[in-house]
Amino acid sequence: MNSNGFARIATVAIGAAGVVGAHTFAYRLAHASRASHDHALESTGHGYWDLAILLGLAALIIGVGVEMVFGGGRSKPRRALFTWLRLFALQGLTFAVLESLERLVQGPEQLTLLFHEPAFWLAFPLLVLTAAAGCVLLVLARKAGETLARRRRPLRGERRLTLRMRSHSVQVISHVLVAMSRERAPPPRPVV
Repeated sequence: MNSNGFARIATVAIGAAGVVGAHTFAYRLAHASRASHDHALESTGHGYWDLAILLGLAALIIGVGVEMVFGGGRSKPRRALFTWLRLFALQGLTFAVLESLERLVQGPEQLTLLFHEPAFWLAFPLLVLTAAAGCVLLVLARKAGETLARRRRPLRGERRLTLRMRSHSVQVISHVLVAMSRERAPPPRPVV
């Protein structure tokens, strides 16, 4: 996989984490009381949301890790505006599809109520912020990875092998190798 493939993985992972974050905060803001919040999540198909938060955190860690390890290999660094637009588009589309599917699972009548849900509309300004935060995270992860790569020192057991041979040493070694190969070679066949 080339560096563009790893860049896509990092962007998608950070985008997924941003969707989960914006989704969570939008429902917290729209339904301030605990009872209202729990009822809204239950009635709109969000029964799995605790698992989604864990998956979002895992996606965040994966995205930052992939960018740290493979982000420095690109010849041209990401352009912040392009990355932000890509993240925002990815997150906005993912959020809208996810909300629609959650409502559709609860029943077609729930799908019609989607546009009346305050959390749906609150999520989009939050997605602008999570896309910006995702851009910052990607840049910081890439810079951290580059810094760690520059400062890397050999591990304790790791040694760098340097060969310094003089020309007569090379001749001696080649003669020994030739002699060893003759000893191991099969006997010559008689020519008839």
